[in-house]
Amino acid sequence: MATNENNAKSSAEKSAGGILHNLIYNNKLVMLFSLVLAFGVWIWVAIEKSPVVELTVSAVPVKIDMENSVPAQLKLQTFGQTEFYVDVTVTGKRFVVSALTPEDITVTAQTNYVDSAGTKSLQLKATANDSRDYEIQRISQNYIDVYFDTYKEAEFAIEPRIIAPDDKTVVDGCILGNVLFSKNTVVVSGPSAEVNKVTGVIAETSVSAPLSATTTVQPEIKLQTDGQETLSYVTLNTGESAVTMTMPVLKKVVLPTSVTFKNAPGGYLNGDVPVTVSPSQIEAAIPIEKVGELKSISVGTVDFSELDSGYNTFNFKAADITEYMVVDSAARFRVTVNMTGTVTAAFSVSAQNIAVTAQKEGYHSTVLTEGIENIRVIGTAEEIAALTNDMLYAEVDLSDVELTEGEQTVKARIVIKGSSKAWAAGTYTVRIQTVS
Repeated sequence: MATNENNAKSSAEKSAGGILHNLIYNNKLVMLFSLVLAFGVWIWVAIEKSPVVELTVSAVPVKIDMENSVPAQLKLQTFGQTEFYVDVTVTGKRFVVSALTPEDITVTAQTNYVDSAGTKSLQLKATANDSRDYEIQRISQNYIDVYFDTYKEAEFAIEPRIIAPDDKTVVDGCILGNVLFSKNTVVVSGPSAEVNKVTGVIAETSVSAPLSATTTVQPEIKLQTDGQETLSYVTLNTGESAVTMTMPVLKKVVLPTSVTFKNAPGGYLNGDVPVTVSPSQIEAAIPIEKVGELKSISVGTVDFSELDSGYNTFNFKAADITEYMVVDSAARFRVTVNMTGTVTAAFSVSAQNIAVTAQKEGYHSTVLTEGIENIRVIGTAEEIAALTNDMLYAEVDLSDVELTEGEQTVKARIVIKGSSKAWAAGTYTVRIQTVS
């Protein structure tokens, strides 16, 4: 029994020894083991015995933290250059520092002592963003200069400046009309100290020869200041599109004077209105493109509702003529409209003949007035005799009326249908109810 056990034990030992012998003398296994061991030793050396080196991380962004800062509480903002980058030198084991990127380091500009407007030198501080074992040694620069001020906007009207040879802008016999801009004003914004130095905005353009026709250009927009100061941080906002500048060339002509009529009955649309304008002609400067087309200069507009039976007199100012430029000495015009031979009668408009012809967007209005009485109608005796109340209508155009919720009084235009030389004189109103 004991002999069997000893034999078994001896056999097992021989088997184990054989396996170990096979492993030791198996070249492939020995090679694999050697590689694993060498890799482990290399890792240990790299981590524990890696040399400490110095390395520079380039282009680390500088953060100017304005949130809850002293300048923010003083409503100060940064202007001009606000993006800064520095190089940060660090020391640490090679395998650590060689993996660093600009995102691993935060460089902050200290704003604690910024308590007024102007250019301030801000001290920089660098900190690591994680717990890796390295030290920050220095920064390529310890300060940055940043401009601080409160923000301001100011609106300026654009003034034209035309540079021409010998200061001759237009050809002989012509004058330059009022220069027109696609946008009349611009907004200047930026630091208050610089915006306060702006005294005006100039639209400047040059012409190589006197203009002989109306010309549109895109001028250079310039800021004017009191002195020779250089404005470094202001912004000029001209809107979504560039400003254009139109230079009208006007030709001096002498033309008869006339008047324009509004709301005239059909029988007077061909100008068959006995009217006298004094003075009967004026010298004016008109767009050179209209020379030969324009037959008279209208000095004003007369609404037929202002005309009464008999003689009607109106006065117009030359300064109110905006379409053309009056260049002679005439300052006023006297207009006489002779409506003698007409008679006057009273009529009325029924409720069903009163209508809103144009609603204002966003509102709905209905007429409350139950008819309009005592409408003074003027016309020839034959026209008046043929009129009936059913031929009179009241039209209410609300498109340009300032409406309010509820009831209000608005103007109504009296229209006479079926008559060519009769009109309603005076002003008439109706009550309306408006909801939005």
